[in-house]
Amino acid sequence: MLSTLGGLALFLMGMERIASALRALGGGSMRRAMAGATSSPWRSLATGTLVSAATQSGTATAVTTLSLVAGGLVNVQGGLAMSFGAQIGATLAIQLAAFRLSEYALPMVAVGFVLMRWPRAFELGRLVLGAGLLFLGLGLTVDGVAGLQASAAFMTTMRLAEQQPLLVALVGFALGTVLTSTNAVAALGVGLYVSGALALPATLALVVGGNAGGTMLAILAARSLGIEALRVAVVHTGVKLVTALLVALVAAPAAAGVALLGGDAARQVANLHTLFNIAVAIPATLALGLLARLGTALLHERSEQSGPLHLREDALAEPALALALARREMVAVSDLVLEMVSLGARNLRSGDWDPVPIDVREAKVDRLTSDVVQYLADLRSRHGEDPVSERLLLSVTELEHLGDQMRRLARREGKLRSQGLEFSQAGRLELAETAERALERLDAAFTAVATGDAILARRVVEGRRPFERHVADMRLAHLARLEAEHAESRVSGVHHLEVLTLLRQVDASSTRLAGWVIEDARSEVKAPS
Repeated sequence: MLSTLGGLALFLMGMERIASALRALGGGSMRRAMAGATSSPWRSLATGTLVSAATQSGTATAVTTLSLVAGGLVNVQGGLAMSFGAQIGATLAIQLAAFRLSEYALPMVAVGFVLMRWPRAFELGRLVLGAGLLFLGLGLTVDGVAGLQASAAFMTTMRLAEQQPLLVALVGFALGTVLTSTNAVAALGVGLYVSGALALPATLALVVGGNAGGTMLAILAARSLGIEALRVAVVHTGVKLVTALLVALVAAPAAAGVALLGGDAARQVANLHTLFNIAVAIPATLALGLLARLGTALLHERSEQSGPLHLREDALAEPALALALARREMVAVSDLVLEMVSLGARNLRSGDWDPVPIDVREAKVDRLTSDVVQYLADLRSRHGEDPVSERLLLSVTELEHLGDQMRRLARREGKLRSQGLEFSQAGRLELAETAERALERLDAAFTAVATGDAILARRVVEGRRPFERHVADMRLAHLARLEAEHAESRVSGVHHLEVLTLLRQVDASSTRLAGWVIEDARSEVKAPS
């Protein structure tokens, strides 16, 4: 049993390394392709399939899809199509593993390990190493299950399981949920069927149940991304689970149909794994409208407004009211920006970066700032230009710039990891401290913007020089570590200095925002005279 679990663990480790390497090699092109695939449901399905096949991570592709839905870049129907496609593409790994190349596994691990020692070939090495672990893990899983056949209790359990396909499907669902991988359950199915421990109908029930369970992680991720993303995740899992239970009821004829395709035992399990996902995706894509309405019916109590909260077209006739509404909307956007900077500071301290929450908020900031800019442009075209609306335009543009800076910060950390590098412990603490100082000053600047507090704004402006001195001290401390020849500081030196520059630019935005508050206060003092 431990050998079987060890094989599954190696299989999952291989999957993770393959997925990480492919995502790093693909860069941001995969996400951009997904964001642009909104012209038709079939294009969304194909894009989800191709991206997942290219990255070999159905879960990561599904979570990225949810972030695009939450950011308003993809609608619910497109998100559902991409999610179904992601599960099809992810089956490529088990198709490759079914070739049973376990005799080449250890040489691949060795070659991958050597390539990873060379920074320029790090990702390629991680890819080869992951493939080796994948093949090795599947081989050990099959051998481990074969050893379990010596246990009378195990074989009795397998014979009883063959008589209860619905129960086997639910066990597969539980395994998929715990392992967070549909391919891991399929790998276990390969081991059970190849060794003769389980017949093909029962193996089919186990694999289709695992297909549904592997989607549960997306529901957990969607809980923090908004109601639209949660609808996509819940409907996707629901459709998979219902279909899996229906297939389990007709497991015998379904397994006979798969067997007609031919191939050895491992290939048959891989085929039923892929065919199940295709059989779910095509009818679901045809019924996307119905599924989207079902999602709304299931999750209708909570509501979110993705567009502007305060902007009103009828207020454009009254400049003072329109400016007040634009300012309120800008304050709402500043809350999103503050959340992004807070996430960045927290991630800098822990070193555990999750780009999805930042990406979701950045997409919302882009959309809302565009709305505010258009609103102010309409106001100025009707009533002429004035200093207050101009400063509001500048402030909104600054918010968008801050969102871009946080996205660059996340990409900088991702680039560091893709090269197999890490900040020194002292360096990471210094960067975290600098980010927290920048966050504190940005919070004060946003408070001054929201309340019109010129005194607080003046404190922010006056604090710029001490912050500059702090950044200079951090640069000197970093250079001192380089001179002391600390290996971690030397290899991550460029990234460290780039992060300091980004944080300095964030603080410059805080200072500019506070400066415009002071200018507004001066304008109000001069207005009566």
